Amino acid sequence: MLDDLVSVIETLQQRIRDYGASLRENETRTRMALIDPLLTALGWDVSDPVLVTPEYNVGQGRADYALNGSESIPAAIVEAKRLGHALNDDERMQMLNYANARGVRYAAVTDGDVWEFYEVFKQAPLEDRRLLNLRIANTPAHESALQLLLLWRPNLASSKPVSASEPLVGLTSVMQPETPPVPEPAPGVATPRLISQEPDPAIATPRLNPQVPLPPQSGWVSLASYQRGTEPPGAIRFSDGIEFPVQFWRHLVEHTASWLWSTGMLDQSNAAVRSGRRRYIVNLRPVHSDGRSFHSSFGVAGTPLHYEGNIGGQTPVNHTKKLLEHCGIDPATVQLQVGQ
Repeated sequence: MLDDLVSVIETLQQRIRDYGASLRENETRTRMALIDPLLTALGWDVSDPVLVTPEYNVGQGRADYALNGSESIPAAIVEAKRLGHALNDDERMQMLNYANARGVRYAAVTDGDVWEFYEVFKQAPLEDRRLLNLRIANTPAHESALQLLLLWRPNLASSKPVSASEPLVGLTSVMQPETPPVPEPAPGVATPRLISQEPDPAIATPRLNPQVPLPPQSGWVSLASYQRGTEPPGAIRFSDGIEFPVQFWRHLVEHTASWLWSTGMLDQSNAAVRSGRRRYIVNLRPVHSDGRSFHSSFGVAGTPLHYEGNIGGQTPVNHTKKLLEHCGIDPATVQLQVGQ
């Protein structure tokens, strides 16, 4: 099962790279190309009305998917957005309110790349109710598969899904990690292979030397020489070939922080990156060094990072350069797409 899930995620990663521009235009395309295949791989066959109810009535609105458990109440609802949609907390709370109104314990929201999963009834701030915050485009497929087992049908339908943060042996260990190993399955019954905490060289995402610039390409310029124009660049590309679309200027900072975190160059030990004596570009908490909160805080999907989004002029470009230099990366190794 896990091998199949890894394969599906690798396919989705390729679709995001190849067809991202088209998918970012339309939610339906995103659902068909990215969300439906992943839900199906997790055991939620979207074509089976017993398992999934599309356009689920939640009173004042409709949830895109209801994942039906063994009870009359769905195990979870899922809200879909077009690829690249910048989700805000008002939309997150609306989704949780929909779930709460129908007594649904869990709710997810996704643009096909970023997956967020929440515990609906927990009395806590929004961030503390989040059980999953994953961006599959720049996370190794085997790692994404392990995290997404939180939404695996036998796990989620149990009403008490358990995060698969440890190596897995056997199907039931996802839901009962403290129990002894289960017996060998009967002939013909598939069981996941052992997932090691170390990356599998056969499926790990290859990375180039982060200090070596990519070859010059038409329509792309080096971040080091870039001067802000009237419109943001179309995309940002890092030296390992990972590319992110840019819709707003602040996305330069967000995608750079996401990439640095995924490579391990930015972590808990060096996550507070200053833009000056008193202010941070990114931090583990949305608070500057002088104790003031970020004026406009945004989270970096798949990480615990927050960044200051209220920036204009040349500042987003300068912040992106400082963020890279903080981690020892030459901005000349990063490219921006222009003239699109």
